[in-house]
Amino acid sequence: MNLRKFLIPTLSLFFVVFSCTDEEDDIVPIATRERQEVYDENEEDILTYFETHFFNYEDFDFADANNPANNEFTIVLDTISIGNGTSDKTPIINYLNQAEGVFPRLDIKIVNQDDIDYNLYILKIRAGEGDNISPLDAAAMIYTGLTPDGTIFDSQVNIGLGQPFDLSGVVAGFREGIVEFKTSTGFTENADGSITYNNHGIGAVFMQSGLGYFADPPSSIDQYVPLFFKLNVISRSNTDYDGDGIPSHLEHPDGDTTDDDEDDTDEDSFANYIDNDDDGDGVLTADEIEQKEYEDDGTNQFMSKAEAQAYFTANAATDEIFISIEAEQDGTYILHTVVVPATMVNGVSIPNYLNSDITTELE
Repeated sequence: MNLRKFLIPTLSLFFVVFSCTDEEDDIVPIATRERQEVYDENEEDILTYFETHFFNYEDFDFADANNPANNEFTIVLDTISIGNGTSDKTPIINYLNQAEGVFPRLDIKIVNQDDIDYNLYILKIRAGEGDNISPLDAAAMIYTGLTPDGTIFDSQVNIGLGQPFDLSGVVAGFREGIVEFKTSTGFTENADGSITYNNHGIGAVFMQSGLGYFADPPSSIDQYVPLFFKLNVISRSNTDYDGDGIPSHLEHPDGDTTDDDEDDTDEDSFANYIDNDDDGDGVLTADEIEQKEYEDDGTNQFMSKAEAQAYFTANAATDEIFISIEAEQDGTYILHTVVVPATMVNGVSIPNYLNSDITTELE
């Protein structure tokens, strides 16, 4: 056995290990960049992108936004150039400051993050005809996340596992863009088993890295890079962060979690949507309301979500709130609601769970 063959690599490894250790001790961490500086750079990059890129507007019927063909529309972003025969295309920047109700449109939403007022750019192809979405909701959508150079770092091509997802857990720019669209009005099951969603919000959001990952992005993209998301917004669901039976978006109507004092009824420094005794009367909110479920319309079981929803619309009491419709394994559906008793105070109806003078505990 030739020990020299083993000794030399071993000694080499010894010196490499100790050399690396010494170098690592001398490494100085790179300081996080100043946010305003990054914002200014990103803003310039995004505006330049708008001036040099277009989307496939010819594939959407803007004369009739509810044309069923539009339900299959997917945004494609591309460069305007002579080389690829697109020099006559309309740049995205041209849709900025459109008159109210004119589509496509590029809107600017001011989002304050880390003491900076960011311009969040929202390209609206179709606003949607369904439900409004709160920042405190969960939502389901088809989307693609990409960087200005076209690198795709995230995508969801259909409504499947992991959806709907809680909007409190996504980057600020994504959440604040989603809530500017409405959900679908329903869906059509095609002959091949696929699903087409109808009249849903379609668009894209363009954000500076300060509204995204900033200095801590996924490994597939660089730090401080602007993020773009193409969106088909499908549905929303209630959340209940404090488990008290009242949907979070109703306990914090403006959805602005940076200013929780506005919806803190008992002024205990916990906003109602994270407080299980909203009025501080010693009776839990969940015990001052009545959670209900319906498996049928009194005779027949609900065989679709539409049947359950229609039953709620026709029969719900004035103090009853829709919560959800749950699919069962046997193909039927259960309608979940909550009844919220209220009491008149000086001519105003106040829910009992927000009135510390009412301590009635429901069975």
